[in-house]
Amino acid sequence: MRKDSDNAKLLEPGELPSKRKVLVVEDNELNRDILSSFLEEKFDVFLAENGEEGLELLSEHYRELSVVLLDICMPVCDGFEFLRRRNTDKFLSTIPVIVMTGSNSKDAELQCLDLGAVDFIPKPYNFKLVMGRINSVIKLRESVMALTAVEHDELTGVYTRQAFFYHAKSFLKTRPGERFHLVIADIRDFKLINSSYGEKVGDEILCYLAGAYTKMLKTGLVSRYGSDQFVCMTCDDCDLSLETVTKIEEEIAEHAPVPNLMVKYGVYQDIDKSLPVSVICDRGFMAIRSIRDNYECNIAYYTEKMKQKQMQDRLLENRFESAIKNKEFVAYFQPKYDVKTERITGAESLVRWINQDGSMVMPGDFIPLYEKDGLIVKLDEYIFRYVCEFQRELMEKGQELIPISVNLSRTSIHHSDIVERYMKIVEENGIPFSCVPVELTETATLNNVMIRDFTEKLVNAGFALHMDDFGSGYSSLITLSELPFNTLKIDKSLIDCIHQQKGRMVVQQVIILAHGLGMKVVAEGVETADQVELLKEMECDNIQGFYYSRPLPKAEFVKKSEEN
Repeated sequence: MRKDSDNAKLLEPGELPSKRKVLVVEDNELNRDILSSFLEEKFDVFLAENGEEGLELLSEHYRELSVVLLDICMPVCDGFEFLRRRNTDKFLSTIPVIVMTGSNSKDAELQCLDLGAVDFIPKPYNFKLVMGRINSVIKLRESVMALTAVEHDELTGVYTRQAFFYHAKSFLKTRPGERFHLVIADIRDFKLINSSYGEKVGDEILCYLAGAYTKMLKTGLVSRYGSDQFVCMTCDDCDLSLETVTKIEEEIAEHAPVPNLMVKYGVYQDIDKSLPVSVICDRGFMAIRSIRDNYECNIAYYTEKMKQKQMQDRLLENRFESAIKNKEFVAYFQPKYDVKTERITGAESLVRWINQDGSMVMPGDFIPLYEKDGLIVKLDEYIFRYVCEFQRELMEKGQELIPISVNLSRTSIHHSDIVERYMKIVEENGIPFSCVPVELTETATLNNVMIRDFTEKLVNAGFALHMDDFGSGYSSLITLSELPFNTLKIDKSLIDCIHQQKGRMVVQQVIILAHGLGMKVVAEGVETADQVELLKEMECDNIQGFYYSRPLPKAEFVKKSEEN
């Protein structure tokens, strides 16, 4: 049962009281009395003697009102000011306003229309005309509301996402003194369920969950947010403790149409009601993302730590343009050493963010964020240009150039004209294409037909192509055979296992395979002398890691190269 009838009305979109409500804003007492006596037979009438009082009544009763009858010439707050202030509130502006005026001024009518009035009633009143125009406006508004706000998901019967947004705003506003909570439900591996059991069973699961959530939610809203996601908003004394939510989760899974149904839950308690509903939902999804890959935990709560992380992310996003402008992003260079000669044969450029005060923003704080929001494309190009300009400086000083590879993110790979832009940067600096190899991670190139054309363009332009982090993800031999890589970089996770018999065998076979395909091999993350000796025995070509050198700023790298 719902707590009260008012809430029930709110949560039933499109449901109207038996008598619609009209607000009359008129400073003339006689006109107010005449309109009120005429309208009250068919409507519930609210009366205001000036625009200020009218705005107060509109703010208090906007959910119930069907139309406003507004006089133009009034003290305190006239009709024009009423319309202007009404328009600043997206909720109040949905209530149609009919202007009442004894003036024949076309300019005044045009001004009212510009401010959002929908019709006019001339004075003195013709009551048939008054009633006809009120009924016409109400009918039009209710038709629009029926098409927009009153939308339910066709399959499950709960609100659609758009309808949820609409009603959640009203729900939050009607209970200003209460605490609200949000629960996000995300079905794990729903595509796999559909392919294993069929879409009919998938639909049964969605309907089952929608029914279960609606039944359990005593007061609130339930929405199908995405194809396999639900959002529930509730308030006040709802128990969302871990013990209670775990019990509910287990009960729902036990009676589900399929065994072992896994649903991840993100809980945002005592939500910040000043936030847009979409942002409130984002916080619930943020909680779910914290346990996305944890198969032992299905419930997560939005925490203050997550809030701080979100604020930090927004700060880093907002600082991006100024950091680019102030050249706070720089490249550090980690040398690659020839296994046999122990001489530097190349390097990898790694982005670093140096603040104005000399402190550093850690790469793990900004690179994943920029990969997610797309800023990484601009950062990739910035670092590529940085490296090309550095190579030009070395060439102009008459120094022998060694290849300095540049990482290209998955997002940049799919960005239009990326190859052409990089070619132009190389040509502008007058350096050989071979001195700026491009590194792509194996996961970025996996199972993507578009990548083949992209890599061929790079190679045809003259770039060398390195496969980075091999062994860290879903390694694909097809990728190695079909794409034109000339260097394979073995990920540190495999090098760390090189002292174990199986680990050593895997690394040895990767080296043999790469050599058989005509590729050079670089071992990443090498930290000990024992690892170096084993890689020498395996005839690995190059080594990169802390054993020889950490990533170095430009000046230190130049000095080490000259010494070497």
